[in-house]
Amino acid sequence: MLGSIQQEHTEYKVVIAYDFGTTYSGAAYAFTHTSPEVFDIQNWPLKEGNYFPKVPTLSVYPRHNRPQPLYSLRRTALSEWGYGAKKTLLKPHADKQNILLSQFKLQLDESLQHPPLENGLAPVQVVADYLAALHRHTLKELRYKFASNYHPDTFRYCLTVPALWSDKAKHMMRQAAIQAGIVSPSDPSDRLVLISEPEAAALYCEETMADQVQLKDNDRFMVCDAGGGTVDIIVYQVNFTQRPRENRNCDSKNLMIWKKHRLKEVTKGIGESCGSVFLDECYRELLQTKLGEQVIRKIYLREMHDMMDQFIVNIKPEFNGKDAHYVRLPRSVDLNDLPANLRDEDEDGNLDQGIVKFSAQELTEKVFDPVVNKILSLIVQQYRQIPDGRLNFLFLVGGFGSSKYLYERIRYIFQKANVQVICPAERSALAVVRGATYYGLNPRMVVSRVSRRTYGICVVMEYDEENDIPAKRKVDGDGSIMCRDRFSPFIKKNDILPVDCCIERKFHISYGTQDSANLDLYAIDSDVIPRYYDAPGVYRVAKLTVPVPVVPGMGMYEHLHHDIRMYFGTTEIRMEADFGTGQAYNIYCDFDAVDNYDS
Repeated sequence: MLGSIQQEHTEYKVVIAYDFGTTYSGAAYAFTHTSPEVFDIQNWPLKEGNYFPKVPTLSVYPRHNRPQPLYSLRRTALSEWGYGAKKTLLKPHADKQNILLSQFKLQLDESLQHPPLENGLAPVQVVADYLAALHRHTLKELRYKFASNYHPDTFRYCLTVPALWSDKAKHMMRQAAIQAGIVSPSDPSDRLVLISEPEAAALYCEETMADQVQLKDNDRFMVCDAGGGTVDIIVYQVNFTQRPRENRNCDSKNLMIWKKHRLKEVTKGIGESCGSVFLDECYRELLQTKLGEQVIRKIYLREMHDMMDQFIVNIKPEFNGKDAHYVRLPRSVDLNDLPANLRDEDEDGNLDQGIVKFSAQELTEKVFDPVVNKILSLIVQQYRQIPDGRLNFLFLVGGFGSSKYLYERIRYIFQKANVQVICPAERSALAVVRGATYYGLNPRMVVSRVSRRTYGICVVMEYDEENDIPAKRKVDGDGSIMCRDRFSPFIKKNDILPVDCCIERKFHISYGTQDSANLDLYAIDSDVIPRYYDAPGVYRVAKLTVPVPVVPGMGMYEHLHHDIRMYFGTTEIRMEADFGTGQAYNIYCDFDAVDNYDS
């Protein structure tokens, strides 16, 4: 792959953030030259009387009678998205004529096993199609505002990703953003920045709630971002840099103190796919058990969507573990087909005029606890990683973060630890997208991060008779005894990395023998650093291709020295090569080597 010259671009006038979620997505923006006020996009196409400020992550494609071959150049076009996709389901024969896609964000997480999408649709394609629709609508909304005064080239974008995602998944998200037309491959790399969802939520909490909770210097807070698909948890320490400045309204001897906030990761963030969509799956199973297989088979697809909406809109956010809930059955259900235990004529029975009772106990045991217990386990696991166990606050954000039941369960855990559990309910669902906007305004609010794995390369090193195995032994042309396949770590798991962290290594190639130099980047999630790159647990993260420049005066086979720099302090790994010609080339990473990538 070709490289491009790294450029700096600081003249961004507008920052636009997209929170592409499993169940709902959001957008927000801010102007870089004014006070850091963030504006939410809440006017969504075909939205009627729905107070929720985000848009459903739903897409509709026309259904083909025959699957499209993977090699086909003809792409299936997106026909509806968001609220429009929901309305499509209300039309006659909608399920026969259309493919409704939901939760397709999870397709980018290769650790989950998903069946192929219908009609040969590719995960990156459907994500790109949805992002393109989201992007077009956002730009349309901005044109109604003052942003119409600025050229789109002066817009910077920030896109959120789950903390648990691999480097490959984050790369796929960037490629989807490029396919969506949000940025182009030739744009400066800093025009589109990625930020982990819990980090964005932490920035929102620190920026908007520091004064409300009286956040002090060196205080630590945990963020639990409970979304639709993933739950991400991370702990930060806040540091205030105090600078005096003159107060013009007072005597010149009296100074105001200006506090500049900086966040530092305390623990390696963790996450798991245990968000609210898994409550939906548990509820479906409960419906099947309660109503019976025979009844479930007769319910139309549209009616099943209505039943699930009753759970998602009414039961899920209001459930407290104490009160029973009631669900109206669709008309297609013959009450005589229901199990005998539902056809109880007593006034305390489970069925009355087509309304089914769900007790608090069965909802707790069958639906909520299987998911909530996983979240609590993550929180406890993260808490145990905190040095000296000192934690002041826990902020609960995200769509699922507004759950009353989840809040009470977390509060019970920390009731003796003197940790305040806070849910900014007013904008809980917008915490991530608003925090991403703050990050786009000031990417240096986070000063350090903790590496989630060990990264390194395969090198040839001097052979060690005591520690190296004979199979790795090789003799160089000059007679020296060397060891091949050695793993040379660039950074190690749990290393604290400054935001500007740059690891530099020197290499050389024989000039004139190749047009590009290839270098593989490997990673391992274990705490143990392997001796060889092909040890169990090591997987290839990227295949780097560095273009070799033309160097006047250099002879054939001469050693052409070059530096490889890797930047690890941000959400993505960025790499560049410098051949000493005055140009630093970005390295594009090939994450498509599936056979070598084992998550």
